[in-house]
Amino acid sequence: MKVSELYLLGKHLMELASQGMRDDSDPEVPEVDLVLISVLVEGPGMSISELTARSGFAQSHVSASVAKLREHGAVRTEPDPADRRRTLVTAVDGLVEAVAQRQQRDAEQVLAAALTELDLDAEPIADRAARLSRAAEELYRLLTARALGASGGPGLMPLHSLAEKTTGKPRKGENR
Repeated sequence: MKVSELYLLGKHLMELASQGMRDDSDPEVPEVDLVLISVLVEGPGMSISELTARSGFAQSHVSASVAKLREHGAVRTEPDPADRRRTLVTAVDGLVEAVAQRQQRDAEQVLAAALTELDLDAEPIADRAARLSRAAEELYRLLTARALGASGGPGLMPLHSLAEKTTGKPRKGENR
């Protein structure tokens, strides 16, 4: 894969993810807000720098979005007790419940829907979507660890605890 193809793949994946995070009935919300909310409901008490690393948005965008979300009552911020220079961001309780249904959506379903539009016959679509989803999950974990300057250990697994709490079941393919 050439670096230009990697860039274009990223753009395609962003479009698929954006479609998967929205419903027709959703109000128009900036993508940065949707992504930050999705991360925050599963990882309360994140610093701005961790939100920046996990979301991939510029720190200035993350800070501005957090300030706007705080003004609208969607998140609360507080100084980090361990380092008062850092700000910790947490989604308010009502937001967690509101986002729970959306968080249950699986990237595998979004990929399968996109692949259905193609004429692929070498491998069943569900199997291909599952394989691609697992590869993307591993890549996400490794690149997030890199962005956070940490090892790619289990603490940096993709954020899907809310879906597990809501459904009471681990994601497909996970043994816990």
